[in-house]
Amino acid sequence: MTRRVLGLFAVAALVLAAVIGARASRFSGREVQPAPAEALAIDSAGAIERLALAIQVPTVSVEDSTRGDSVPLAELHRLLDQVFPRVHAALGREVVNGSLLYTWRGTDSTLPALLLASHLDVVPADSAKWSHPPFSGAVADGYIWGRGALDDKVGVLGTLEAVEALLREGLRPGRTVYLAFGGDEELGGRHGAAQIAARLGQRGVRLEAVIDEGGAVLEGIVPGVSVPVATVGVAEKGSVSLALEAQVAGGHSSMPPSRTAIGLVSRAITRLEHDQFPGSLRASRGLFEAVGPEMSWPYRVLFANLWLFEPLVVRRLTAVPSTAATVRTTIAPTIIEGGKKDNVLPGSARAVVNLRILPAETVESTVDRVRRVVNDPGVTISVIGESHDPSPVSPANAASFLALATAIRQIHPDAVVAPYLVLGATDARHYASLTPNVYRFLPVHLASSDLARIHGIDERVAIGDYLNAVRVYAQIIRWLSH
Repeated sequence: MTRRVLGLFAVAALVLAAVIGARASRFSGREVQPAPAEALAIDSAGAIERLALAIQVPTVSVEDSTRGDSVPLAELHRLLDQVFPRVHAALGREVVNGSLLYTWRGTDSTLPALLLASHLDVVPADSAKWSHPPFSGAVADGYIWGRGALDDKVGVLGTLEAVEALLREGLRPGRTVYLAFGGDEELGGRHGAAQIAARLGQRGVRLEAVIDEGGAVLEGIVPGVSVPVATVGVAEKGSVSLALEAQVAGGHSSMPPSRTAIGLVSRAITRLEHDQFPGSLRASRGLFEAVGPEMSWPYRVLFANLWLFEPLVVRRLTAVPSTAATVRTTIAPTIIEGGKKDNVLPGSARAVVNLRILPAETVESTVDRVRRVVNDPGVTISVIGESHDPSPVSPANAASFLALATAIRQIHPDAVVAPYLVLGATDARHYASLTPNVYRFLPVHLASSDLARIHGIDERVAIGDYLNAVRVYAQIIRWLSH
């Protein structure tokens, strides 16, 4: 009997191995194979100069600002008006709290419109540490340097360059094309993108798709993949910040009680870090299914057989901070306060924990789980600041996604186009009520060394990448506006 059972196990193991191997060998890509892109006449020297000029305008978002408009934003508006004459002659323009909304009327008003989004504002910069001053717009060593070169004046100027060139060619879009450039994206977009979306909604505007910043053409960043990966964000994580506070009787440090305010808050944080949110591939499965066929053999076997190996894959991904963020809600203690003197027990202590929420969870469910894990009546937990649920997940099989993938591969034919989860927040989420097809992609190359430049030191874009970004935007308009 034992021999028969062992024999059955052996047969089952052989069958399982055969299935795993067969699935891995048949694991192939599903990339679109478009014809080469139509030529686009770009004034390369002028395009470089215009982006440099835009970077020189310090449109820095200020945290305590109550509106998105400012003198620098108005200065940037005037600059764009001057350097893109065809755009401003042919398109309608509205200023919305410092943000810009352009309308390029299509020939068929029955078609839902296309909206291309970027933002005008930037984060502050410590100029002392830069190779070139952050608002110099320096052109050196094959790059355009400065705050906004990646986030996100490259998107604003790249889009306008594409429209200017297409107008010069005489293009008339079939569907209406909106260009929405937020003035306060770095502050959450409440006065910019949110108000533009509300205005379009009040007008009954229907959108076919929204294309905003988010992913990029990544080189050497996705493990086990040697080819470039064009990551198109189909969703973004939600966010909530929680204050954990403890109140106790203070006193002298020579006679400490068993439960101090700082101890209570510290224990709450320890519990949260020990009992992390569970991991799941639900928001990242599309990425691995797209890039899996390009992976080396061990990875290829795993991702071709997620029906079997998903728990193992999740365990491996959660072991590394950069990939853990793609598969679970993250917990990040960012502020801790309590105590003023080394021999005085404080009567209160407070910590702030920021959580980035995975799709399918909500702010409410996240806060509920935090309360259960902390499980301490001595610690109060409250939501502070602004919070938002994760965005809906846009379909990666929609016609607009396929058109976007076609436009990308016409300019980057060696890239694998893959849906992915955006870890931060963008203006794109404000447009989700107008269309289910909200995609996040900035058409520039990023290597691992470039990631720290976004909101960091020495932000820059390669000149060739910027000109290719203009070409991608032109192809997006050509494919999605008809």
